[in-house]
Amino acid sequence: MARIPESEIKRLKQEISLQRLAESAGIALKRHGADVVGLCPFHDDKTPTLVITPKTNLWHCLGACQTGGSVIDWVMKAEGISFRHATRKPEL
Repeated sequence: MARIPESEIKRLKQEISLQRLAESAGIALKRHGADVVGLCPFHDDKTPTLVITPKTNLWHCLGACQTGGSVIDWVMKAEGISFRHATRKPEL
């Protein structure tokens, strides 16, 4: 298989809004300073532990998951797919 060009990976990480991706998955987000917060979809969350930083387009779960990353990491975790498959998703 051909390697995914670094320029394509960088483009996906910059151009795809993580906030919009989360909202399209039904996650209600509220502004909290420079960040937005909501319930983490990756574990049973009772209080908002998901933090998305729009400026850097990164996310992090401060709760049970203790994971985070870019839009590609989000899609990999949400759909249980590989990096290669996540970069080929139509929504990315």
